[in-house]
Amino acid sequence: MEGYAQRVLYAEAPGIVGESAAIRQVVTSLEAVARVRRTTLITGPTGTGKEIVARVLHERGQPRTAPFVVVHCGGLPDTLAEDELFGHTRGAFTGARDARGGLVRSAQGGTLFLDEVDSLSPKVQASLLRFLESGEFRSVGSDRTEQVRAWVIAASNRDLAESVRRGEFRADLLYRLEVMRIALPPLRLRGGDIELLAHHFLFETVGAGHGFTPRALARLQRYEWPGNVRELKHCIERSALMAEKAVLDAEDLGIPDDGGAPAPVPASREMTDDLWDLVATKGLSLAEAVEHCERAIIDAALRAEEGNRTRAAERLNIHVRTIFKKLQRA
Repeated sequence: MEGYAQRVLYAEAPGIVGESAAIRQVVTSLEAVARVRRTTLITGPTGTGKEIVARVLHERGQPRTAPFVVVHCGGLPDTLAEDELFGHTRGAFTGARDARGGLVRSAQGGTLFLDEVDSLSPKVQASLLRFLESGEFRSVGSDRTEQVRAWVIAASNRDLAESVRRGEFRADLLYRLEVMRIALPPLRLRGGDIELLAHHFLFETVGAGHGFTPRALARLQRYEWPGNVRELKHCIERSALMAEKAVLDAEDLGIPDDGGAPAPVPASREMTDDLWDLVATKGLSLAEAVEHCERAIIDAALRAEEGNRTRAAERLNIHVRTIFKKLQRA
């Protein structure tokens, strides 16, 4: 642990842990991007820390009091996205008793972070493009043009060039978003950073005096981490809290030794009795019982992520729109 503490990259980029060549290249680019504050696109697989990098850019490039406004585009239904971004006037639609400013206006003088920007509908993409080109927008129901000065940082875990080829994303919007670009590497390409991050998350979860056996560290290194840093963080948190011992061994981690999918979690007798009760006592069919369980797990994920539907969906490895459908069906 002592050697680990000396190797964390906090001094260069608070919030980013690592020493690999891949992550050092990212850290090196942050200073230049923060200095120019031009529209920036952050790319990388799910769970690589795109929002963390956006926050680091904001803290380096903006005054301390400047707002940092996060928009989880994947969690916005098409019918509400434009209203969420640009606000609406009083009486713009049924139920609009009061005017609403919108998140773009809230970012005045600061940073607007658009996560999962590829999730926006073509109509909202067009409105966003206009805002990026001129800083101007109109609230829903208004004929008055307003102007906001904000640094726009967008993020996507998809290949947007491929989305353009498929007609799912506007080419002109992509060109406007990637004035500056930062590509985050998957965790499997960051080598020794896995050990550093594991120690970091262990310390955050249970404090000093805890560690890993050599077998545990070897297993962490061999695993592929399809969910990247976020999956590693959840793995360490779960293992540290469930094991209730100071030094975690390989078997405590709940991941296989072959780089495949996470090891299945056996159902307890109490869990199976509760599930059977849905059928035996409440009379639910198998399909109804499965739907009930899905809703319960989604509710638990939303509580764990403080109501953030995008992060809850990533934690469950489903699309955020699936959460919307499940909640609407309930």
